[in-house]
Amino acid sequence: MLRTPSYLLIIHVVILILPSCSSNDEPGSADCNTTDLAISLVSKTDPTNCAVANGSITVSASGGKPSYQFKLDAGSFGTASSFTGLGPGTYIITVRDRNGCEKDLNVTLNVPSGLTASVASQSANSRCLPPYNGTVTVSASGGSGNYQYAVNGGAFGTPNSFSGLKDGINIVTVKDVTDNCTFDLSVNIARLPTGVVYNGAGQIKELFQAKCSGGSCHPSNGELFNYTSAFNLRQEIKSRTQSGNMPKVGSLTPEEKALIACWVDDGAPEN
Repeated sequence: MLRTPSYLLIIHVVILILPSCSSNDEPGSADCNTTDLAISLVSKTDPTNCAVANGSITVSASGGKPSYQFKLDAGSFGTASSFTGLGPGTYIITVRDRNGCEKDLNVTLNVPSGLTASVASQSANSRCLPPYNGTVTVSASGGSGNYQYAVNGGAFGTPNSFSGLKDGINIVTVKDVTDNCTFDLSVNIARLPTGVVYNGAGQIKELFQAKCSGGSCHPSNGELFNYTSAFNLRQEIKSRTQSGNMPKVGSLTPEEKALIACWVDDGAPEN
């Protein structure tokens, strides 16, 4: 009777008990451009007036790969599909499924004064680091017609156009100066390729060589110095660097994390 060598048994056991680098909780390989993931409005309640933030929004999701998570504007994802304590404004509700695909829904809560706002024009951001170059111009109506504008919690002024905006959710607040009523308009600035590449001075390969020497990255640092390997591992690289699990020794600055994320989101170009 043939016996399996003991060292092979040990290897087999080790393979069985070692944790994998992937799990069912990680995003799948679905094409998010063709997903049937959808988000729809279940109900909404307008705030009573400008002085009381008692509005609410409830949404639901379908398609894609359950389970779903939801977020309001630039907030954090969670399992709750209802949002309360809202004032007047146009909100962006985002759903994300287990494949990592996302869909947005714009929902407007109104007030009796009729103050409202909409996007007149906007342009995308194409820069990974500041200064950003996204823009938006808004148009207000209703109320007394005496308006001031602010973006992302800044100071109010009369200009209704803003520049230097990063891609993602930016909130433009319109204020009716006469009755001090405000309306928040959530604007999703699109993102263009940022020009971050693997090769080149100050680019991704040099960053890996500086931060991943001595085996401080997973997988072993040598793999990341080869473009094909780095490209194949791009999603894991992004996930681990943004969460702080990579490198194992030392840390990345916010700017370095941003460069890696931009490179991956751009499609991980070589040159």
